[in-house]
Amino acid sequence: MESLALVVGIILLTMILSGPIAIGLTFVRSANPVLNIIRRILIVILSALGIGLGIVLILEGVALGAKLFALFAIVAGAYAVKREFVR
Repeated sequence: MESLALVVGIILLTMILSGPIAIGLTFVRSANPVLNIIRRILIVILSALGIGLGIVLILEGVALGAKLFALFAIVAGAYAVKREFVR
């Protein structure tokens, strides 16, 4: 049971932190175009991870608090992608 709690904790931590980290990366700018491409790839990966885990958690039969965490992850990931690609 301890390993199951560890897996759930890792999934929730990944879901919750992926959006704010992606948003934080949108503030970083570089003159090097290669670094900008790598930054954009990281933003897309983190946002997709947070949005995907959030959608899976919302569709499961979990408590309201977990669904709110999932909603936060979805909104933060979508905001990071919007902030990076819509200008």
